[in-house]
Amino acid sequence: MGADPITIHGWRIDAVGQWLTNDRQLFEAAASQAVRTIEGTEGCLYHRSRHAMTYLTQISGPDGNPVEVYIKAYNAPGRAAALKEMMRGGRAGNVMRMTAALRRAGFSTPALLLAGTHRSSKMTMVAAARADGISLPQLLADCQSAASPMRKRRLLGALGSEVARLHRCGFIHGDLTPFNIFVVSGEPPRFIFLDHDRTRRAFPAGRRYRQLRNLVQLGRFDLAGISNTDRLRVFHAYAAAMQLRRARAIGRRVGSMLARRRRRDAS
Repeated sequence: MGADPITIHGWRIDAVGQWLTNDRQLFEAAASQAVRTIEGTEGCLYHRSRHAMTYLTQISGPDGNPVEVYIKAYNAPGRAAALKEMMRGGRAGNVMRMTAALRRAGFSTPALLLAGTHRSSKMTMVAAARADGISLPQLLADCQSAASPMRKRRLLGALGSEVARLHRCGFIHGDLTPFNIFVVSGEPPRFIFLDHDRTRRAFPAGRRYRQLRNLVQLGRFDLAGISNTDRLRVFHAYAAAMQLRRARAIGRRVGSMLARRRRRDAS
């Protein structure tokens, strides 16, 4: 990774971002800030899940201006998952591998800055700069409030095509919710996929089912201004880009999977 790692309060931290690798002082300051944030003395807790906690903080950028940073600290795996984590490098390791692979394939992802492991607890962490653009749900809400139906339709069509490109390149996103997609406005818009601790390269066996699960993840939330017709627009663009045979039958299967998931979420 270039720069020698730093050990702070039991955390062994490496610089991943190039500007931190090239500037030892900035690296040390960023690593210290990350540890203080995880320990709860600075920054704030942004999100908590069964497997990880996500924190929001700021570090000093190469130009001296603050950079907004999300730090995801992963719990140590249980015994059942420890062997799998060892073989795959853990969730933090998977984030780094998949981020590099996605970027090589031409996809946009948040810039990774730091990666670390805690010696005694075996927790791991990654820190990434805030993604460019705005979240997909916020952009869709803006389209609704601005009464821009054509803009929304173009956005949804472009989204379906981009998810198809992701799948054609062999990737399955681990949690393809609208909240894990940011959009940089333009023609066409540029999509940034977040949260790659469970993103995988898909083997041929079972690939189609995993691809359809991604579509279910994308469509299962009730978002402002999004109708079933809008969900179909995403699927039609996806099916066209994937050149799906029997697209109607696959669409019915996705609809059935989505209905089951939404009923489960509501229960």
